[in-house]
Amino acid sequence: MSIAVTGGNGEFGRAVLAQLRDRTRESIVTTVRDVAKADKLPGIDYRAGDFDYPDALRGSLVGVDTVLVNATFFGPDPSLRLPRVTAAIGAATEAGVERIVLTSWPRLETSTMPSVQNYRALERTVQAAGPSWTILRLNIGMADALARDVVWGRQMGELVAPARDASAAPAAIPDLAAATAIALVDRRRDGDTLELTGPQDLDWTDLADAAGVPFRAVSDEDYTAYLTENFGFPPETTALLTALYADFREGRSSATGTLPDLLGRPAVPGIEAVRARVALFPAQ
Repeated sequence: MSIAVTGGNGEFGRAVLAQLRDRTRESIVTTVRDVAKADKLPGIDYRAGDFDYPDALRGSLVGVDTVLVNATFFGPDPSLRLPRVTAAIGAATEAGVERIVLTSWPRLETSTMPSVQNYRALERTVQAAGPSWTILRLNIGMADALARDVVWGRQMGELVAPARDASAAPAAIPDLAAATAIALVDRRRDGDTLELTGPQDLDWTDLADAAGVPFRAVSDEDYTAYLTENFGFPPETTALLTALYADFREGRSSATGTLPDLLGRPAVPGIEAVRARVALFPAQ
């Protein structure tokens, strides 16, 4: 029996691998784009695997029982996610994998962000592929997004965002990695779609307090002007950010209790998850 993790050289994939080593005696495989450049963890079988080359990925997954199709990457062009992850699901199915665990996006039924809508098709694809499946709706990146607001607030002397009445429930990366490892080894999760958020909602006054600055709520239009004037962002970037706040304002990123239930312990508080990511930002 063996478990595979795709994207094992990235931060999240590597964290899942580290958690798996402590949770299973099954052999652990990971696929990476370039084995020679991988920062290898002991006890892990590193194999070549790139979503852009599904034939090679299929060969690396032969003999694997369960695979994490790690779709937490976003990249400069979200439209690439659909063909790449669809190809990875197909490669896993053709390799004879019995179970696929897919990472997806939180609150997908109600999210209005254009850049994440193709996760809907990916969920349908994995459900129809043939192997048993589990879907993990992870808010990977949310703590970074909120940490960015804290960093910018400190930099600018105030936290500016179109976030009046908004809330978010960021989760710590180590907690999400541990929950993913648990889902990979626990077959009782077959057929489940799990919403894995942080344990409580934060608002932007909480983030401003963490930054030590006041919070100023603005409109989407004023925020677009603020980003353009102060950071020189192009229209596609400002549109992506304002779309994210639209979801925050509608409560589409609110907390669930699924993460601590799966972990069997309290999850890291959301503000601590944000502070941990703030510490990783380059010094200003």
